[in-house]
Amino acid sequence: MTGARVIRAAGALVEAAPLPQAALYEIVRVGHRRLLGEVIRVQGETATVQVFEDTTGLALEEPVEATG
Repeated sequence: MTGARVIRAAGALVEAAPLPQAALYEIVRVGHRRLLGEVIRVQGETATVQVFEDTTGLALEEPVEATG
């Protein structure tokens, strides 16, 4: 998937959109540092991701890559 971006970040939880094909428990890479995360909620084209690494410095509009 291309074009998905961080639209909200609160601690280790990140919302990303658009991710129209996201699936629960899918592994994603978040931000320019490619932080490891897992999709824990899908609502429409928005996915909520639990990031397993330190999100300090993560900014809105950074890319999110689904690994499929």
